[in-house]
Order: sequence, then structure tokens, then C-alpha cells
Amino acid sequence: MTVRLYRLFAALCDLLIATTFFLLWGWMRSSGGVGWWLFGILLFVVLWMEVCWRLRGSPGKAMFNLGVNYRSRGTVYMRELLGKAATWCSLGIGLLLIFSAKQRALHDYIAETDVSRIPNVTGLADVLRIGFAAVLGGLVVLAYIGEKNSTPTTNASAPVKWNVGDSAKAVMTIHVYRGKDEYAQGSGFLIDSGGTAVSNVHVIGSGDRAEVELEDGRKFPVTGVRAYDMSQDVAIFKIGNATAGGAVTFPMVLLGNSDGLQILDKVVVISSPEGLSNTVTEGVLSAKRGGDQPALQVSAAISPGSSGGPVFDEAGRVVGVAQSQWDEGENLNFAIPVEVVSMLLKKPDMNVTTQKFFTNILHRDVNSDKDYDEDDSSDNTKAKKL
Repeated sequence: MTVRLYRLFAALCDLLIATTFFLLWGWMRSSGGVGWWLFGILLFVVLWMEVCWRLRGSPGKAMFNLGVNYRSRGTVYMRELLGKAATWCSLGIGLLLIFSAKQRALHDYIAETDVSRIPNVTGLADVLRIGFAAVLGGLVVLAYIGEKNSTPTTNASAPVKWNVGDSAKAVMTIHVYRGKDEYAQGSGFLIDSGGTAVSNVHVIGSGDRAEVELEDGRKFPVTGVRAYDMSQDVAIFKIGNATAGGAVTFPMVLLGNSDGLQILDKVVVISSPEGLSNTVTEGVLSAKRGGDQPALQVSAAISPGSSGGPVFDEAGRVVGVAQSQWDEGENLNFAIPVEVVSMLLKKPDMNVTTQKFFTNILHRDVNSDKDYDEDDSSDNTKAKKL
């Protein structure tokens, strides 16, 4: 390799050494103000000049067995400080002058110096090479560790706010009939685009047929029951999605996990109390109740007609199914944990017809005035299903 190429490599090494020093100095003195920053520059300049004088050239040049014919320390400052400042201010063009006949860079012309090959008598070049490699390797390792531990940019940005209106499109009002007359009304919500929905057994099972009404006013019949659990009061059913124009793609909500909810975490209920569709109430998780029928106690208002409505967490995921209200007391409302729904979804499709489902639930007497919840021995007598 020629001296010219060695000089280019040496310049790159010197630039990396200087950059590393100032990065470390800035990290150590990040809160020290301008005074410490200026002191660091002065310290680096003095040390660099002294090293160049002792080595008869910069550390980068010493690594490639190159030397400079300095006449005095003044020549060092002239070449390494003023001369190289002029070279870099020329955007590096001054360095390319080494490819001229005299092999002098701009700073060589300013200081009247020359660069030539020198023997590595003391082995100093080897020490500098090892040290340079160690520093460079350390920087690579630190950069890798920093990248692994850093928070991704997408996560560092502000979280997307939950659009309650979008979720409300998947919430339905359920009209339950006995014969020709509407007997009861409740709520439910869609969990897939094909028309699979969730509500309480005591809502859709209180009549002999049921119809749902979406936020936009469209109405669809309940056509079948995929799965239900009377003891947990959860039913997963299908609504008709065939129209003259073809199949309907329904809006849907996402199921979450109630296990991660903490006391005082915010919850939102969307339901149809007293038939007032898409009513939104807000509250917090008041308690988690255990036993044979685990329940989420929430302060969000639940009124007659709210049963079967979704209970959302702050991220807009369903964590429960609204079910009941305490008879005595205020703001004591209960929801079924969403895990009950998730477990039912994992079971094989029961493929129960609506006629068979309604007959099973109202096997006593379809004309009776008794509701499903009033005759359920597993229900707490103080909690009224709505």
C-alpha cells in the first residue's frame, strides 16, 4: 500500500478517536453546562498536541508507521490545530491533495511539514493498534446493548386512543318475544364479522324467539346458539346475516383478559338500559368476587336492559359481560369475567337451534311469568339480573 492510502486510514482513525472522546465527555458532563464543555475541548486539544509531539505524528499515523517532521511544538499546533481545521473546513478536499506529486495535504502546506514512513522500533504501533481495536469493539458492544435495551419508537409514541364509537357499532339491543308480543329486552355484542354474538342466557332465553337491533337500526333474528352455560349465565349465539345483496360483514369488538385488571382500573359499559341503545357509562373495578360464579364488581352504572352488554377496559377490549345489580345499595353492579366467554369459544359448537334452546331454558312453561333468573337456585338472592 502507498503512503497516500495509509494517510487516509490514519485520518479516519484520528477522527474516530476524537469523536469517541467528545461523546464520552458529553456523556460524563451532560449536566455540567457550557463551562465544562469548553474545558473538555481545551483539555483534548492540549493532550492531543502533546501526544502528536511525542509520537512525531498523530495516533492514527503511528498505527500505520507514519511520522511527521515537526520542527517544534509550535509546528505541531500549526499543523494539527490550524492546518487541519482548514482542511476539514474545505470539506476534506484539502486532504485529497496528498494524491498530488508532493503528497502534501493542505495542513502540510500550512505548516511546511512532510509525512513519511518510519520504522516501528519500540512496538508502539502494535500497542496503539490493540488499544484502538479494543475501544472500537467496546463501542460496538455498547451500541448493541443500547439498541437491545432501548424502547422501540413505535412504543415510545403516544398510545392510540380507544374510539368508543367504533366499539359501540358492535353493541346490540336484544328484543325477546313470547308469541307476538315483546316480553323482555337486553344487550349483547358481536365478537366476529360473521355474526357471532354474546349475551346472558337469562336475556335471550326468556322468550321463544329473539331479534337484535344494531346501532345503525338494522335488525337481524337470532338464528342459532353456538354454546351456552346456564350456571355462568353466558350464551354465544348467531344472528342472521343473509340479505338480498349477499352476506353482511358485521362490526366486532375484541376480547381481552380480566385477570390483568387491578382495583380502581377504569372500565366502560356500553349497553341498552331501558331500551336506550348505546348508552355509555364509566366507572372503575371495585372488586373481584370469587366462588362458583366469579364476578367483577364495577361502579359503572348497569340498569335493567344492560344485561349482556360488554364491559371494556381502557384499551377498548372486552373484559366482562354485564349481568346484575345489587338489590340493596347503590353503585353495586356485577359482570361476568370475559374468561367464561373464552372458555365457551374453545368448546365444540353445540349447534343448538333457537327452538331447542328456548325450550331448554323455558322448559317449565313458556307462558309463565317466571324469569330464568328468578328460579335459578345458584343466583344470589340479593343480586338482581337485569
